[in-house]
Amino acid sequence: MMKENPSYLFSRYTFGTKIGEGSFGCVWKAFDNHTGEIVAIKVLKDKVASWKDIRNLQEVKLLCEFDDPNIVQLKQAIQEDNGTLYLVFEYMDSSLGKVIRDRCDRDDYFTEFEIRNYCFQILKGLDYMHRHGCFHCDLKPDNLLVSGDVIKIADLGSAQEIRSNSPYKEYITSRWYRAPEVLLYSEYGSAIDMWAMGAILAEFYLTCPLFPGDCGYDQLYRICDVLGSPVDTSWLRESAKHYRFPQLKGISIDEIMTDVPKDAIELMAWLLSWNPNKRPTAAEALRHPFFNQCYEVQPALPCQSIGPPVALESTRGVVHAQ
Repeated sequence: MMKENPSYLFSRYTFGTKIGEGSFGCVWKAFDNHTGEIVAIKVLKDKVASWKDIRNLQEVKLLCEFDDPNIVQLKQAIQEDNGTLYLVFEYMDSSLGKVIRDRCDRDDYFTEFEIRNYCFQILKGLDYMHRHGCFHCDLKPDNLLVSGDVIKIADLGSAQEIRSNSPYKEYITSRWYRAPEVLLYSEYGSAIDMWAMGAILAEFYLTCPLFPGDCGYDQLYRICDVLGSPVDTSWLRESAKHYRFPQLKGISIDEIMTDVPKDAIELMAWLLSWNPNKRPTAAEALRHPFFNQCYEVQPALPCQSIGPPVALESTRGVVHAQ
């Protein structure tokens, strides 16, 4: 447990149980003593030296600008005197990854309504991000937060600007959801989020990952084993065209997932196109017949919270994001 501290942070919030941990640090469930709300507080492992550094953190920068019901809300960023940064988020009950694992253990499958509803909301959040000039880069079930019928995109620390000149990296996106162009060190963009969305859609039906590779090569082999080796590699940059794909015919997706609706299989196949230029945008995917029912009756969003701008707070003062 965290020690008692007379600072602003610990007078404002009462810390409860630890609900998550990773290379970034850890996440705690906490109680806001001023508003009575339950919140999630991410404690970053790396220290920050100045407010300029805080404002330049990708996750803070983007969440201060974003206002969408399907992207998790950052309520406050608080820096303590020792340089530790605390990010205060709206609280969500669980991650989609945990929900899927729990359902797998119980042999409890998602209903068609749940799958369409959740995927509809994820794509709406992605559409918002892409229209605002950035893509997530690490879309996976553990980075999607769930409360009841509501799902929100979280963990934007790896997000990149669509028009940035950032160097291409292999180690973006968790391996099981990593698009072929990333695995092959080729050029990539927002279409990598759409590939990940295809893998997540499949996981809703399977309650286990579609491509659980052990390494980069094994990941590509598993993709070829399901989709068949690509015939057209014109989408690869020249330096990646030397790669020799394993020659596999592939398996029809509907053979892997029985009793899955035809429109779901069609959308999955579209999202999992080898060529990133042939994958749908988030807006195009939302117009697929798979989501017709979602437009007829859209679910309520009880977790939506649109309030004042994010407060960036320090023990030395308070700065409000514009």
